[in-house]
Formats: sequence, C-alpha cells, structure tokens
Amino acid sequence: MEEQKSNKKDFLSAINIPGITSALDHSEGLVKSATILDETTSSAKIVRTCCRACISNCGVIAHVKNGRVVKLEGDPENPMSKGSMCAKGLSGIQALYNPNRNKYPLLRVGKRGENKWKRISWDEAIDILARKLMKTREKYGAEAVLCSTGGGGNPEFWSIARFCNVFGTPNWFEPGCAQCYLPRILANNLMYGGSDYSIADSNCLEIYYTKDTPMKCLVLWGAAPSYSSPAMGGGAVADLRANGVKTVVIDPRMTPDAAKADVWLPIRPGSDVALLQAWTRYIIDKNLYDSDFVLKWTNLPYLVDVKTKMFLRANKSNEPEIPDTFMVWDTKTNSAKPLAYPWNDDLTPALEGSFNVNGVECKTGFQLLKERVEPYTIQNAAEICWLDADKLEEAINIYAQNSPAGLCLGVATDQSPNSVQAAMAAVILNALMGNIERPGSLMQRFKTSGVIPGDAAVSTYIVPAARKMLPEEQLKKRLGGTEYKGLLFWWAGHPASVKKAILTGKPYKPRVWIERSGNKFANVADSKSWVPAIKEMEFVVHMYMYPTSFSNYADMLLPAAEWLETDMPVESCNKVFARQAVTHLWETMDETLFWSKLAKRCAELGHENCRKAFDPEFMGGDLPYWKDMNELLNRCTSAFDMTWDEFKKKAPFEFLPKNEWKQYYVYKQNNPKTGKPRGFDTPSKKIELYLESLITLGRTGMPYSTCELPPASKDYDPLPYYLEPSESPIEDSELAKKYPLVMTNGRLPFYHHSTLRNVPWLREMYPVPEIWIHPEAAKTYGISHGDWVWVESLRGKIKAKANVTKGINPGAVYMERFVFPENYHTETEGWREMNVNVLSKSTAPYNDVVGTYTLRGFLVRVSRAEDGPPKGVWTKPEQFKAWLPQPSDPTEVVK
Repeated sequence: MEEQKSNKKDFLSAINIPGITSALDHSEGLVKSATILDETTSSAKIVRTCCRACISNCGVIAHVKNGRVVKLEGDPENPMSKGSMCAKGLSGIQALYNPNRNKYPLLRVGKRGENKWKRISWDEAIDILARKLMKTREKYGAEAVLCSTGGGGNPEFWSIARFCNVFGTPNWFEPGCAQCYLPRILANNLMYGGSDYSIADSNCLEIYYTKDTPMKCLVLWGAAPSYSSPAMGGGAVADLRANGVKTVVIDPRMTPDAAKADVWLPIRPGSDVALLQAWTRYIIDKNLYDSDFVLKWTNLPYLVDVKTKMFLRANKSNEPEIPDTFMVWDTKTNSAKPLAYPWNDDLTPALEGSFNVNGVECKTGFQLLKERVEPYTIQNAAEICWLDADKLEEAINIYAQNSPAGLCLGVATDQSPNSVQAAMAAVILNALMGNIERPGSLMQRFKTSGVIPGDAAVSTYIVPAARKMLPEEQLKKRLGGTEYKGLLFWWAGHPASVKKAILTGKPYKPRVWIERSGNKFANVADSKSWVPAIKEMEFVVHMYMYPTSFSNYADMLLPAAEWLETDMPVESCNKVFARQAVTHLWETMDETLFWSKLAKRCAELGHENCRKAFDPEFMGGDLPYWKDMNELLNRCTSAFDMTWDEFKKKAPFEFLPKNEWKQYYVYKQNNPKTGKPRGFDTPSKKIELYLESLITLGRTGMPYSTCELPPASKDYDPLPYYLEPSESPIEDSELAKKYPLVMTNGRLPFYHHSTLRNVPWLREMYPVPEIWIHPEAAKTYGISHGDWVWVESLRGKIKAKANVTKGINPGAVYMERFVFPENYHTETEGWREMNVNVLSKSTAPYNDVVGTYTLRGFLVRVSRAEDGPPKGVWTKPEQFKAWLPQPSDPTEVVK
C-alpha cells in the first residue's frame, strides 16, 4: 500500500472549501513538494481489485505508476462483469483524486454553517467523539445516540449496526432500508429462505450463464439492469435476449431494457400490486400454474382457521429440522387429515375450498389467495394501472407459457407503502409457476464460499452485527421498532419515527448523530422536513469521502476511504476475488476500522457493554475488535486456511467447480439428520405463500428479535393486498386537478443514489436532472423539449429540464434526485434546486410491516420556468474542470 503526500500549498488549494484555509495554519505531517516525475519513465504495476462505486462488485484491473492510479479496465476473469465496466466504475480515478476529498479529520471552530474548521488527528477525533458519546449515555441513556448510513457503495454496511449494538443504542437507520431492498429480501427470507430475485443486488446468478441456462422468459418488474448494473446484470440480460430469451418489462419509463422487450407495460407509478394480483388471478383462473409443485412444495393446501388466520396443526415440533404437522382436507375421505412432511401418497389434499373442521370454519391457503386476487380482472387492472388490456394479457402469457422463467423485482416497488406486499406477490408468481430452484429460474440456493461470515440475514458484508450485545430493554426502545417489526430483519430504526422523536422529544430525544453517507438531503423523503431536526442535535459527525450539504450541519468531519483505498473479499458466482487497496491518500480511513476504534475507545473510557466485547468467549466467536484491517480480513480468509496477504496473491480462484457450486432442486436433497428432503429454509420446509409467520412477526418480533416485543397496532396480513396511493388521481379528483401528473424516479447509469455528482466526466454527460414528460402532457402545459420547468408537489417546488419523450406513461413524469456540490455553501445548500425528494412524501400512510413511505407515486404539476436554470448550477463542460484531478508528487511506499 502507498500513501499519497502533498505540500501545504497543494492541500489548501485542492480542498477548495471557502473558509477552511483559515483553520489550517500549521504544516504538521505535510512535506515539501518535489519535481513531478514523467510517468512514461516510471515503473508500473497492475493490481487486480473490484469496484464499489455502487452495490455491484465488478472486476477491475488498476494500473498504478509512482503510487498513482492512472488507468482502470474491466477484469475479464470476473464471471459476472466479464471484463465490462460502467461509467461509475470508470470514474473511480476522478472520484479518488477529486480536489474536494475530505483529507483529514476536522473539528468545527466557528458556528455551524460558517465552514470554519481545524485539523485534528484521528486519535483526537476518536477520543473527542467517544467522550461525547459516554457523557450523553450517562446523562440521557445510550438511546440518545443516533447513527445512520447509506447503502450502495458503502463497503461495510454492518459496521454501523455493530457499533450501535455494542454501545447499546437501538437507533440507527439507513434512508433506503425500507425503501430499498429490505422489503424484497424480508419477504423472500420469510417465504423461501434462499437467494432473492434482485439483479441489481448481484443475485439471480442463473442469468450470468447465458449459454447454459434453459431460461425462456425473463420479466423485469420495476427493474432496469441496463441502468442500475450495466456491467453486470445489464450485460447478462442483453446476452439472454440475444440467445432468444423473451423479456417483459413493467416500468413507467422506456428504459433500454423496455425498448428491447417483447412487451413493455408503462404502468402507473404506485399501482404495481394491483397488476401483480391480476397476473396471479389470470394464472389461477386459466390453470397455468404448476399444480404438482404448488400442491407438494407450497403451504397453500394447508387449512387456515378463518377466524384466527393461523394454520390448523396436528402437532407442533420442537426440533428446527422437523416442521410442524399441518392439516389438509382429504378428498378421499372428505375429512381433515394431518399431512406428514413432506407428503403422503395415501391422501388427496384439496387445493382449494372452504370446510368445517370440528365447528371451525377453515379454508385452504390457496382458496384465500384466490379470493384475495378475485377483484383484479385483466380489465380492472388495466384501468387501475393505465395499461392496454390486450398488452397486459399478452405479457402474462409470455411469462406463463415460456417456462422455465424468472420474475425479477426491482427497487421501484420498494418505494411505496405497498412495498412488502409487492415482494410477497412476486414470490407467489415465481412459485405458482414452479420457478424455484429449477434450471432457468432466478431463485436459487447455489453454494457460497464462506469467505463472507456473519449473521444469515446480513451475510453480504464481513462484519458480524453482534445483535446479542444490545440489551433487551434497549431493543424495546427502538424508534418505530414496535410498529414496524419487519425492520428487525436488519435491526434498523424507522426514519420518520426518528425524525419525530428528535422534534418532539417523545418518547425521548436523540441528541448525538453520527452520519455516514453521501447526502441525506438527496435520499430522504420531504428533504426540508429534516432541517429543523438536524438543528436540534447537540453534536453531529459526518463521515464520508467528500463534504456534502449535510456537512454544513456537522461539528466534526471524518475522511472515509474511497473504494480504491479499501480491502475486502468479494464473491462472484463460484469464484472469489480481492478488492484491494491500490493506493492510500492523505489520512483517509476505512470506515470498518473507524467503528472498531470508536467502540474500543468507549470501552477504555469505562463503557461496560463495550468492555464485554473484549471477551471473545462472550462474543461467541465474533472478533471483538480489530486494530487494523488485516486482523479482520485474516478472519475472513481463514475459511481457505489463508492469511489476507496470501488470499490477495492467489485471488481470483474458484472455491468450487461450477457443477458443484451450481446445484438445482436443493429442496429435494436428503437431510442426513432426518432422512427426509431438505425442503426450504422456512418453518414448514415448504414455500410459504400464505405467510403465517408475518402474523407472528407483528405480534412478537419473532423470528428476528432476541426477545418478545409488544404487538404492533394491527396484525400484518399474511397475503399481499393492494393499497391505492394516498395521493390518487383515481380517488382524489380535486387534488388531481391541481396536481395532475404522477411522479416516479429511478436510477440512471451515471450515478448511484446521491453519489458522484462531483465527478467531471459524469456531470459533463448528465449535468442536471431531466424531467421526462410525454408529448401529450407537454403540449397541455406548454412545454417544449429542453425547456426549464417548475415541478411542484404539496411539499415543495423545484426546477428541472424537460425531456419530451414518448418513452413515459402519458400520465406520469420521471425525475432523478440530484445535488449540486458547486452550491453546497450557498443558501440552497446544493439540494433545494432540483432534487425530486424535496417533493416526495414522508408522512403516513406507511407500509404496515417495515414503514415504507412514498418516494414514488405522488402527484405533481409542471409549468414552464421563464428564468432558466437555478442560480449557480454548472451546466457547461468547462465548468467541471475545477474538479479534475491535479498532478501530484511521486508517492512514498508505506510498508
């Protein structure tokens, strides 16, 4: 690893933040500039690593000269990215050497917002913060400390949760969380227990073997891999299509995937569950489902007590490997009978029907599902979703008559109060068609390498969450934790409940906030509603690679490492790779190490719970603390009986031959403990399409809580249901007259969440957010292509540049969240000008299971803006030169 050094003049000019230079009048740790070497005469080395500019881990080959990264290219050995890189990854050099990097820990010396700072050491920063945390804990309780993070490119998501559990605060949140991925993975975990159907989250591994798979159809529902993961999923989908796989796309926008699809359904934003229910009804009515799989490997034949909504059981098992015995209606004897796992050929269970069992009214799970979807005919769904009925029916038939197939659900359905219901409906459709663990399906349980240890629910990352370290009495204080128990899957808090507690002090007031992410104002709904909450905080820490709008409210800034400065094992299909640091700049720190150091300092100051974490026995094998990243990474690579250094030298390598790794029909494999089929990773060992465990979750917090929690205000529904958006053009005609268009958002290939808006190349390609508007709507509101327009909702007003296109539902508009680093220190703070989340809705209704608010599917109006673009926003290529990397001295090798 190498450490970049710079002289004082270079640092002060490169930091490029007004007001900061007055706080830095010392030169400790800085070296005098030397003559820059000619790179053409310098030695070069090649480093194989993996990108983390988004959630993907695409293979990268980095070229390094004199310690400086000079070129990035795709690694052809990676079986998922196959040598491709997208614009985000290729911009890694500009992100790494951006003049506005946070370079050193800084402590505020002026008033908040004055941007006056002094440089401090990491030891000072950690000590100051630990003492503040301990003082707050002593005076107000650990729950008064709040932590937050962002998803996407965060290389170690669970370090934050681990710190909170060790410190004793139940309050951390991630603004995506219930709005991004958790609803899908929660439903999938409860109903199936294997890999989910999200391409953008590097699952659906079947798609990467485009020549081997028998897949005949792929449905992309609210998913746009050509935008969200172009080097991985986007390329794989293109290859599948080229090999004859039919595709259906459900998306208000005509993305590249939609443009090439056999059928594109430009759905009304927010109405997805109505359409999912219509697909389910059609498949049931036309008997297109796989009846043998549904009967034998789902829980739909089991009898449900209509009053309690719970299954009838013949007996309950106390062994986790042996499921309960459920009751079915045997048509041979016309009576209720126990069905021993996995099947009894002497019985002929009814799949549908209503029955009386000893005076108890019962129905099969299948019957209840059939009744639930009954209202959603093709015609009714077409009216609700603003679709052509014939196209809708054509799309269903392409999916149902071209098996094996896969239905991939994307982030779009996570961003409305119907989030968990959409995820449940997607599992139901895949299971009805028998597209579970068969060749050509998306939901699989291929083997893993073991290089990523940790809790089963959080095994994407290398740090165990240490859940048992959080005392039960603290868990019960989690803000929003009683009502929205689905968040227990990630042990996260509910953002709207956190904000309410800060503002009202009820049930208590959070006072210290440690935030790690790009720009919260870009990602939280109704962004301006958070400003008064932040101002209420007594102490705010912001840790990230760059200053953002959030930094204006911080008391301490901490410089996080970029992905080219970090180390991490990476699994890609049946191979393992190493993301390895190719250089190290200034005093940036891998945040995984920071959270460990902070917890350890709290322990040294007398925090009993943190002290317990010194004891490896108490931690049950979890690593208590790590003094450097090698110590943590050696723990991971011990799965291969290697040190991290040995692993880096050997990687990439196969951890299993493809035929051993890629195993189908895992549920049919013999369980040596029971002598019966393994089944699925659910309590019943069947695919649980009637989700009884969702009722238990709402009442008790199980299976994710470490103790029984008070019940939610109402039972969670075991079947998906459709909730019309609260701002409805169908049900609220008066509101629709004022705000006639439905807003959606979504990813673009240039950026991930709120990141990379300070990268010159990317901003040159897409400098400002466009609003996609159909020609019919544009004509109605007097808007031409390229016009600057006002976009307004009940919550705010912003600007956008009009993109008049037929590639959008006529009643909808699309706009991306956006921030402007060039305006961070103006009155707009760079997020008020053109950020769609100024308009989105953070108030109820929320999803009953996880508390999702409304990021898509709310109402807006548009009008022409006569005064052009917002003040200070850069739109011309030459303006972005200020952010280009600057020449540097040769770097010194650090052993």
